[in-house]
Amino acid sequence: MLSVSVCRAQENDGMGPPDGGDGMGRAFGKGNGIRGTVTAATKNSFTIRTDEGDAYQVLYSPNTRLMKDRQPIDAADVHVGDMLMAGGIVDAKARTVGAVFVVDIDANEVRSARAAFGKTWVVGKVTAIHELKITIERAGDKQSQIVAVDENTSFRKRREDVTLADVKVGDTISAQGALHAETFLATALRVMTPGSAPGSNAGPGHPTGPGAPAGSEAPPPAPPPSH
Repeated sequence: MLSVSVCRAQENDGMGPPDGGDGMGRAFGKGNGIRGTVTAATKNSFTIRTDEGDAYQVLYSPNTRLMKDRQPIDAADVHVGDMLMAGGIVDAKARTVGAVFVVDIDANEVRSARAAFGKTWVVGKVTAIHELKITIERAGDKQSQIVAVDENTSFRKRREDVTLADVKVGDTISAQGALHAETFLATALRVMTPGSAPGSNAGPGHPTGPGAPAGSEAPPPAPPPSH
């Protein structure tokens, strides 16, 4: 699943897909990363649609590093429906990315991760905290969801262990766990750093993932679109 493969590209701390790292910001510099679903593939470029619905051309060359599951791939291995995470020079006006690094995630993995959103993992902005329950506005669909924690929940921010007291209203968090009735019980929760929340990069979308440069951290896979 995407939730497993993305995790391996992060800090290898078992947190799963929702990660609080700086994603492309750390790997390539803030504003130099973009993510989207492949809608077309031609020689020297891929067309992707970002979570916000914008179409971008990801331009690649023989010098572009194409990766999948931390292994080199050919451009022919990228298919319509896959998710691409590209790092390079983003031109927001021209809607192009001169990619130096591209990570491909299989369409089936993307579908599986999106189907699990809100059930086994979730990302959102904290709107309220009451005792051991954190209310968030989920990324993507903007729905309200309660994330409960207990003595078994682990808390992280960047690479450091933190506690529930370090979680504040206004923070963006990501969590892994399971849905019980109407409450999501988190086994692992991360306070995401600025710039790593979905859609927060200067270029629409954001990414790295499987095959990311050593030490980089991957943002979560795209939540279900809100439109």
